[in-house]
Amino acid sequence: MVKGPAQRQLEELDEIFGPGYFEHGRLIFTVARDIHGVMKVAHRVQAKVNEALGAMVEVIMEHVKHELWLKLHESSASCSLKKGMEVPECQVTDIPDGIRQHPYRRDHLPTLEVLLLWDDPEGITRGRCLYTCAHPELPSMDQVDSIFGQIEPYFAKRWLVVQLYLAPLTTGEFEEPTDAGYEDGHVGAGAAVTLLACHPLGFASDPGVTPVTHVSQCQPLCFRAVTDHAGQAKMCFLPAALNKIQVAETDRFHGTEVSLLGSDIKPLDQGCTQVTVRLTPKATAGITVHVFQMPRKLPSSEETDGIIDWAAEEREALSTAVVEVSSFEESAAPIVLKHRGHDAFFTEAGGLSEGCVNILVSCNGYEPEERTVMLLVGPNEFYVPMRAL
Repeated sequence: MVKGPAQRQLEELDEIFGPGYFEHGRLIFTVARDIHGVMKVAHRVQAKVNEALGAMVEVIMEHVKHELWLKLHESSASCSLKKGMEVPECQVTDIPDGIRQHPYRRDHLPTLEVLLLWDDPEGITRGRCLYTCAHPELPSMDQVDSIFGQIEPYFAKRWLVVQLYLAPLTTGEFEEPTDAGYEDGHVGAGAAVTLLACHPLGFASDPGVTPVTHVSQCQPLCFRAVTDHAGQAKMCFLPAALNKIQVAETDRFHGTEVSLLGSDIKPLDQGCTQVTVRLTPKATAGITVHVFQMPRKLPSSEETDGIIDWAAEEREALSTAVVEVSSFEESAAPIVLKHRGHDAFFTEAGGLSEGCVNILVSCNGYEPEERTVMLLVGPNEFYVPMRAL
């Protein structure tokens, strides 16, 4: 596959930070305060960082003195002393060993340096130097934009939270609307979400030295995530002018695609971008099976033509029962219903397809019961009394 500028930038960022990236970090500005003009440059760069990055990073100033660096090196040279490691109590913030060499231990004191610290997914502090200027070189006010231009590319990625909801079922003109089986639009965990960032690979009118890439090889950058129990999928991606959010089709809902423009993505100083996606549910049938002990004396059914209304009667629940629902398709595996409380068992993963199914109920100490029923779109409730052995 042909790699464009965005693909190469993404690979460089992933090599440094990994696919997980980070949400909060620390920028350590090391400034030689006794050198004229350096503090002013540092404050101007800090202002641009605060304006662009906001609360994503905490800016920490670390002041050093070139005069002290000279004295330390003169003492080390004359007394043949070895400069030791950094003392945590004297640091402006926690900087683990191995991330950097302390400014006073270097052969040339940095007049201005920007160090980024962040925690990886395992909680280990990582670091990378984004900019450094060593004595005798000095940064100037004319270089403020250039210095910030070296820092900004490391914060090119953005965080996105996609919240999935199920829309109400579509009903006919003479049908009553129902949300049965969808628990107020709850999607739950395990739904696959893909984001396609449509970055350009070049310009056909200005190919330059390299030939124009064929359109069949112009593929968007792909980022994937899976929803948690709250129906949220969180991912970090490299935004383009046009981004497409795709939700894969499942047995419960149809797949969909939503466009996310680059202008609608929040800047870093405003936090994470949140997008709500409404999914069209499939016409499925919810099923609830009530399993209980058959009473020794059956309730009266004279007024109901011999049909007992078990919903209106007191029932002794059998919570240890096992309820399996299987369709008449040969390749379909039986579904075990989950106990929800009292005597009710329901499908944990959503509804089932409309049509005939077979219900098999078993429980220790009771005769197994098997029934063939017809499921219709919407809620379906069945009552299964069990006879003791």
